[in-house]
Amino acid sequence: MWHRSGAVAGLVLALAALAPAQPIGTASKAVPPDTAALERLNLRTEWSLVLPVEGTKDAVAQVQTFDDQMFVQTRSGMLVAVDTLTGRIQWAAKLGNGVYGNAYPVAVNSQYVFCAHLTRLYAFYRYTGVTEFVHELGTPTTTGLAADDESVYCVLGMRPGAAGAHRIAVYDMLRPIPVNDPTKAPADALAQGAKKDTPSPLGELVKRYPTSGTAHATSRYPEITARPAAAAAPVGGVTGSRTPAIGVLPSVVPPYNLDNRSPTPAINVIPSLRPPYTLRLESGQYVQQTPSIGVIPPSVAASLALADLRPKAPPPPLRWEFGLTSRILYPLLLTPTRAWAVADDNTVMAFGKELSKEKVVTEVKERFSSAIPAAPVAAGTTLYVPLDNGILVAISGTTGNLAGGINVKWRAATGGLNNHAPFVSKDRVYAAGDNSGVVCFNRDTGDTIWRSDAGADRVIGANEEFVYVRDRQGRFLVYDAKRPTNAASNRSAPLGSADFGEFNVPVVNTASDRVYLAANNGLIVCLRDANAKYAKPMRNLWPAPEVSRQRVRGVEGLNKDGEPKSEPEPKKEPEKKEPEKN
Repeated sequence: MWHRSGAVAGLVLALAALAPAQPIGTASKAVPPDTAALERLNLRTEWSLVLPVEGTKDAVAQVQTFDDQMFVQTRSGMLVAVDTLTGRIQWAAKLGNGVYGNAYPVAVNSQYVFCAHLTRLYAFYRYTGVTEFVHELGTPTTTGLAADDESVYCVLGMRPGAAGAHRIAVYDMLRPIPVNDPTKAPADALAQGAKKDTPSPLGELVKRYPTSGTAHATSRYPEITARPAAAAAPVGGVTGSRTPAIGVLPSVVPPYNLDNRSPTPAINVIPSLRPPYTLRLESGQYVQQTPSIGVIPPSVAASLALADLRPKAPPPPLRWEFGLTSRILYPLLLTPTRAWAVADDNTVMAFGKELSKEKVVTEVKERFSSAIPAAPVAAGTTLYVPLDNGILVAISGTTGNLAGGINVKWRAATGGLNNHAPFVSKDRVYAAGDNSGVVCFNRDTGDTIWRSDAGADRVIGANEEFVYVRDRQGRFLVYDAKRPTNAASNRSAPLGSADFGEFNVPVVNTASDRVYLAANNGLIVCLRDANAKYAKPMRNLWPAPEVSRQRVRGVEGLNKDGEPKSEPEPKKEPEKKEPEKN
C-alpha cells in the first residue's frame, strides 16, 4: 500500500514539474523578486512599477521596448508609455471607449508611436503623448503595425463585399506645418503688415483639410433645372412685385409651374427618403433604382459616424493599398526600399515601398516547403526566418527578385521545434522553441556556438557576457553567452536559476541589456547585472533594423572652407591646324 502511495505521489510531482507556467488568462499574484534570489543570479532590481488595471477582467496584454521607452497595452485599451531609465510613467492614453479588444504590437519611428485598436489607427508623439491623428480604417487590423519615418504599414481585413483575405494599407505622415520664427521678423511693424512674405501657419493648417462646397461628385441621374421663358412678361408687371402670390399659381399642389417654365420638384416627387435621392422621370418610372448594399451603412456605429457633423481632423494620406488572397500572419518587416510579408501559405513576399496607388507590384516572392511558426525578425538589412522543420534561414532584405527568388545568406538547423521569434544580438543569433531548447548561432556564418537542454524555452534578454532564458515552467535561467559549458558536446548548462513563474507576460528586450519581468496584474520589474559597468544601460549590443532611407544632406559636397566642391575642368586638347591650301 505504501508503495502505491509513493508511486502516486511521484507521478503527481512529475506532472507538476512538467506543467507550464501560470497562463496569461489567470490573475497573477506576482510580487517583486526576493533580494536573496537575485543575488544568486548576480542581478539587482533597478526599479519596479505597478500599473492600475480595471477589475479582474482587465490585464496587461502587451509589453514592448524601444530605445529608452517601454509601451504597455492592457485589454481594456489603455496605452502607457514608461521611461525605462527611471520606471516613471510618461503618459497614458485611452483607446476607444473602453471596449475590450485584441492588443497587437505597436510600431514607432523617430517621432511617433502608432497603435491600432479595433478599427482605428492612433498616432501619438512618443515622448509627450499628444495625438497626431486618429483614423478610421474601416476594418480591424489582423496583426501588428510597422513604421518608418515616412509611413505606417497596416495589415487589415477585407471590406464587406470585397474578395480576398487581407489587405495591406500604407499611410503617409501628415505634412508638417512650418511655424515662422518671430525673432527673424522685420523690425518695421508697418512694413511687416504691408508686405506678407511668409505664409501663415493657419493657412498651412487649412490646406490639410479637403475642400468642401466647391466641387461636387457627378451624379448619374439627370438634373432638372428651370428654363427661363424669354417671351414671358414678369409677374406683376414691369414695375410691380416680382414675387408671385399664391393666386398666380395655377395649382397649389406641387410641382409648382409658372407659365411656360419647367416645374420645380417638391419633396413628394422624390420616390424615397432613403439615399441615394433621385428624381424619377416619367420615361423611367418602371426602372428599379434600389440602392446597393454599399450605400447602406454597415453598422449603427458607421451610421453615427456619417451623421457626425463636427469638424474632423485631417486623415493621413493613403499611399497605396494592396489586396491579397492569403492571410498575413505577422507584422511587416521593413528595409529602406521594401516591405516584407509572411503569408499563411508559407510564402515570403516583398513589395516596393515607393509605389503608388496605380502600380503596386510584388518584387520578390518565394514559397518555403515548411510552415513559418513564428514571426521573423530583422537586424540591419538581414531577415531571420524560423521554419517549422527546425531550420533558421537568414535572407537579404534588399536583394532578390521574382525570377531568382530570395537571396539566402545561410541556413542552420536547430534540431527541434522552432516556434519562437529569433533573438539577435551584436554577433549572435538565438533560436528557440517549445521543448527544443535554445541554440546560439554565429550571426555572420550560421555556425553553431552552443546548445542548451530541451527545457529552455525563450530568450528574454542578454548582455555582453550572459543570456537570460525562461523555460515553460516559468523558471529564470542564466547562460554563458560566449561559450558552452561542455566544449566536447557543444552543450551549455545554466549557471543559475530562480522560480519566477508568477510573471506570466513574456517581455523580450532587444533595446538594452536590461531584463524585464511582467505580470498581468500590472507589476513590471526591471533587473540588471550587478556589475558596475552595467549601471548605465548599454544600447550598442543589438543591430537595429534599417527601415528608413538614408537621406544625403548637402554637407558631403563641401570643401574645407564650407564652399561647394567644384569639379575640375576637363583638359582641352590643342586645336589641330589644317594645312593651308596652295
